[in-house]
Amino acid sequence: MSRGRRATFPPQSNAPDESIVAGTIVADPRRFAVRVETGDEQIVDLSSWSNQLFVAEIAPLVRERIRQMGPTPIGRSMQRKVINLRRFWSFLDDQKIVLRGLSNITVELINDYEAWLEQNAGSRLSQRHLLAALISVLRIAVEDCPGVLTTDVVSRLRYLGHGDSGGSRPRDAYSSGIADALRTAARAQITDARQRIVLGDDVPPPPPGVDICARLRAHHDAVVTEIVRSGQIETRHPAFRRFVNLAVYRKVDSRIEEPHRGFHLTAVDLAAFLALLSLETGMEMECLIRLKADCLRNPTKGYVEIEYYKRRARGSEWKSLRVRDGSSATPGGLVRMAIALTERARRHTGADRLWMLWTIDGLRPANEEGGQGIAAFVERYHLVDDDGAPLRLSLSRLRKTHKAEWYRRTNGQLEQFAVGHSIGVAARHYADIPALRHVHEQTLAAAFHDALDAALKPRIARSEREDLVVERQDPLPETNEWDVWLARCGGFYESPFAEAGRPCPTPFWGCLECKNAVITERKLPALIAFQSFMADQRAVLDAGEWSLKFGRPWHRITKQILPAFAPQILEAARIRIAAEEPTLLYLPVEAMAQ
Repeated sequence: MSRGRRATFPPQSNAPDESIVAGTIVADPRRFAVRVETGDEQIVDLSSWSNQLFVAEIAPLVRERIRQMGPTPIGRSMQRKVINLRRFWSFLDDQKIVLRGLSNITVELINDYEAWLEQNAGSRLSQRHLLAALISVLRIAVEDCPGVLTTDVVSRLRYLGHGDSGGSRPRDAYSSGIADALRTAARAQITDARQRIVLGDDVPPPPPGVDICARLRAHHDAVVTEIVRSGQIETRHPAFRRFVNLAVYRKVDSRIEEPHRGFHLTAVDLAAFLALLSLETGMEMECLIRLKADCLRNPTKGYVEIEYYKRRARGSEWKSLRVRDGSSATPGGLVRMAIALTERARRHTGADRLWMLWTIDGLRPANEEGGQGIAAFVERYHLVDDDGAPLRLSLSRLRKTHKAEWYRRTNGQLEQFAVGHSIGVAARHYADIPALRHVHEQTLAAAFHDALDAALKPRIARSEREDLVVERQDPLPETNEWDVWLARCGGFYESPFAEAGRPCPTPFWGCLECKNAVITERKLPALIAFQSFMADQRAVLDAGEWSLKFGRPWHRITKQILPAFAPQILEAARIRIAAEEPTLLYLPVEAMAQ
């Protein structure tokens, strides 16, 4: 074995790294850092893409496109832009096309890319998003690099693609049953958080099993002391490691989550707060999750305003929503509770955000939370969908659920329903959704029934001595020679169901639909007797057959004719039926025909 030798290292330079200046990578223009809204920096790296000469020219344009998204863009949105643009390089690699610069871009190349997307990029709307990522960058080249692109290409950049742009399928609302279950589960979880988290300088009680051993209790108290001092404790901290070693031996819960649950909100708590506030206020989820701790404004007479920031509202981003304020059952009370429960976390981190929570990564503001917290919330409260399967909870659908409930309460009146957006947006995005389709269908059905009832409304004379001129302005028949079972007939040989001069061929209940019929008080016993007969037939016939044979006459008698007479007149008619007058109880033979 040969002897070793001393290791030598190159001398360390005190000069700053040339690749990093003020936190931004500048040595390679294909790699640059972007500060996103959370305050962190994300690296955009195009150095691994093919056609590097083309990448070197387009990288500054990509950087400018991201800058146009705002001073602090949302990290996820920025990443989506880059991923969509990356699809153009997939097309180049698939077609084995080599580009040496922007000057190689042609109209034929853009159209070929559009045709390639039609075969490889799903829906038409998805194709447009991918094509827009490329065209938006090339439009910057027209302004920043004049003359590089030909006039034909510049003209092509004025539109995205050919043909129909496609449409997105709107998010659907959850049913009222799911919404009620979500409210119940969220309130239970929020109550648990309020009882679990201590405020001020208090400390939570130790978990079960810790008091069985004095040494274990001492180690647990050391962990709690560190959390009180620093706001959190890491798994590598000596105090926590000593606690874990003894807790495992004593079979006591030693998870890192357990001591933090008494001081901070968890992801499950956050899911409950967001779900309940979204269902109660209808606020956009991206606005709700980024509320500031001082978001409550102008409390007065049981109401308070929630001030929030909506990035999409260009020019009027800051908005406010007036909500009820009071107990924890109100939106204002829920926000006040959240402010109190997260105060300790803000004190230790210096953040100004409302939603501060503890995760395995430590204390931090909530940013597009989902995944594990939502899944754990659904699993803990056994939430299911309308088919009985485990609920796939999407927080973005809760605003639609709130809007659907408000739509039902306002009876679909768009002037009252459109709160926070135009009537057109309210109709397209919030009213025209599958969850409200049955409401619209019922409304149409009711309208058709009303129109039919108005067209065939029976003519009713409430008194035998009343010389009534009915809605059709036709006088009552002067004689009683055409007196049929349920009505007085104004033209037995002039029936709308037969040729003139021939007797009426319809069953006797067809009189209820006939323009020649006049319903008089004297016919009430027969009408009531026929109504009773139809009710008895429900037990004899199946529902479809009964509806086909007696549905219309039942509706006529029950909904239109009998309510037109005074209650004392109807009671007198029932007394006459009870007297069993044979002429009243006679039932024409066609009623019995099957």
